[in-house]
Amino acid sequence: MNRPQVVGQPTTQRDIMVGINLIADLLAPTLGPNGGMVASGPTAGNRVELLDDASTIVRRIISLGHPRKDIGAMVMRSLIWRVGQRAGDGGATAAVIARAIYREGVRLSNAGFNTIRMARGIEQGVRVVQETLRTHARPISGETDLASVARTITKDDALSAILGEMSYLLGPDAHVVIEKFVAPYLQRRYIAGAHFGAEIRSMYFYTQPEQKRALLTAPALAIVEQRLTEVEQVVPLMEAALERGFKALAIIASDVSGAALGALVTNQQAPAEKKKLSTLAVKIKPVGDELRWAYADLALLTGATILSDKSDRSAANARPSDLGQAQRIEFANNSVVVVAPENKRTEVQSEVANLRQHIVDLPLDAEDRPKHIKRLGTLTGGVGELKIGAHAKNDRAVREAQAERSLKVLSTAQRGGVVAGGGAALFHCIPALQAAADQEADEHIAQGMRLLAVALAAPLEQIIINSGQSAPRVFMQRIRDQGVASTYDATRGSVVDAFTTGVLDVNDIVAQVVHIAASGAMMALSTDAIVYHRKPKESLQPD
Repeated sequence: MNRPQVVGQPTTQRDIMVGINLIADLLAPTLGPNGGMVASGPTAGNRVELLDDASTIVRRIISLGHPRKDIGAMVMRSLIWRVGQRAGDGGATAAVIARAIYREGVRLSNAGFNTIRMARGIEQGVRVVQETLRTHARPISGETDLASVARTITKDDALSAILGEMSYLLGPDAHVVIEKFVAPYLQRRYIAGAHFGAEIRSMYFYTQPEQKRALLTAPALAIVEQRLTEVEQVVPLMEAALERGFKALAIIASDVSGAALGALVTNQQAPAEKKKLSTLAVKIKPVGDELRWAYADLALLTGATILSDKSDRSAANARPSDLGQAQRIEFANNSVVVVAPENKRTEVQSEVANLRQHIVDLPLDAEDRPKHIKRLGTLTGGVGELKIGAHAKNDRAVREAQAERSLKVLSTAQRGGVVAGGGAALFHCIPALQAAADQEADEHIAQGMRLLAVALAAPLEQIIINSGQSAPRVFMQRIRDQGVASTYDATRGSVVDAFTTGVLDVNDIVAQVVHIAASGAMMALSTDAIVYHRKPKESLQPD
């Protein structure tokens, strides 16, 4: 192509359809528990990646080698990426829905229906679907339901069971640290109390040196937003703790070094019969907003005043009332854990409620959302460690990605409930959509609703095909006849009750997938002309 070229209808529809079909054909076989992986590569290191996450798969596609293939493919790439960012899962489902909408929309447009008014009908239909899903949804009843949801992503019973347990015990705002091992391994650990990254300032503060662990019970706590370097800065803190009758003092500061650290270490090395105060000094690690939140949260949890050389309350002139107190403080594994006393729980819960509402109001792809979730996990004590491993580097990466996606999806499930899985939830919305279309006076808008109804059957049909069945419509009719709780269990090859057997999807994610798939397909449907450039811009980050 020597110069930019503009093409119109019917070439536009044909070119877009080519790319849409290529991406949908790539992702459709991954749907359901019998779905396979997509191989990507080889990379520069001569490695081949095995991927099952639709958003990661499409991110690997920079170009299909020809502009007429790329135009529709990039539309699909963008909408599938948005699904991954906002919903966490469902990219392959979005791909088959978008393809079905576009294909049926082109057919109806060529038959004389107005594309813009049909698009209005699709928008109205999406709202009907979302409302119907809400009426069909049921709340999570326990960790078994959560494990069933996780299994749709991991296809691993053991990993899914642990993910379901962790999400259930830690709650929808769980903060889970994933640690990878270079051999097959699967274990979890729960950490009580508020958890902050920190560095112990001397080995002499360890109460259990062999485990590199320090533990103080019922200590006073000084929060110091400054560097402590002089003896005169730490002695007032120690005197204030003794005056209030404490036997232990923990200092959490920007840093503790020099003569200040020497004074604390000298005190710590004193013979047990002469030592009046056990001490612990740690340097807090967070930076930026997370550091500011850490100081504020420590003050909330313990009742301590934040001491700073930039205010009238500094370490050098600290008073007994500036110290807070904790039920327990522990340092281990480069972090300090603070357990709040009983009398602070009401204040903490109030802040937790405010922060939880703020997170609910944030979009799933908000850049600072993970920071707020981590902070909420800190305040609620909802901190867990998941240790997973595999022999091969690729397998470790896949398991880590699946665990991260699952935890995100499980949090959504706890808030919005679950619906019949395997594409059945959307299939059960078709009668409501058809009823709404029958009541619509504008035939073009009504046809848009019917168009969406046709597309909603696509995911279920594809999952049945992927399980090896040659007559998917037979099973779909049985599912329709048995009501909104029924679905197809691809592992058994039969129609089952979704809530009894645990074949479940997350209501809010299914609703989000439909919305994004429909908006992407409508954009493609309303495109009448394409400008092909000689050197189109390529991007690693889908827009």
